[in-house]
Amino acid sequence: MTRDPVAKSSVPATSPIIILDAGPLVALADSGDPYNEWAATQIGGTDRPFIVTSAAIAEATHILNNGPRAMDFLEKLVARLHVEDPAPVAVLAEMRKWEQRMDYADACAVLLARRHKGAVVLTTDHRDFSVYRVPFVSPKGEFHG
Repeated sequence: MTRDPVAKSSVPATSPIIILDAGPLVALADSGDPYNEWAATQIGGTDRPFIVTSAAIAEATHILNNGPRAMDFLEKLVARLHVEDPAPVAVLAEMRKWEQRMDYADACAVLLARRHKGAVVLTTDHRDFSVYRVPFVSPKGEFHG
């Protein structure tokens, strides 16, 4: 996974719910990640509700190689978040619409963004989310269509 230097993009103050993709979880858990500071700024200074999916947690733990320090950090972080998962059949149907471009965790985030009015996805995956047509914020920019 290639990561670019941090850009200045932030979650809009009007977004009532923030859905976390795996990228910000990885960035928070890994102080050496180029998006660590960006993710900390996005997540640290708000009292808005955060939603994370089991798929995003699983993807983050995989990317972090299940490292003990990362696992401890994620356990503490996830304990403060609301975990919500769409129905697997709906997730698979969403993935089919995008053929091989969309992974399971992205499909979960997209479905939740549609389910929760005004929600925005916080992701480091600008390329894919710029195609999915849901509001998102990444280090490279944002889309609020």
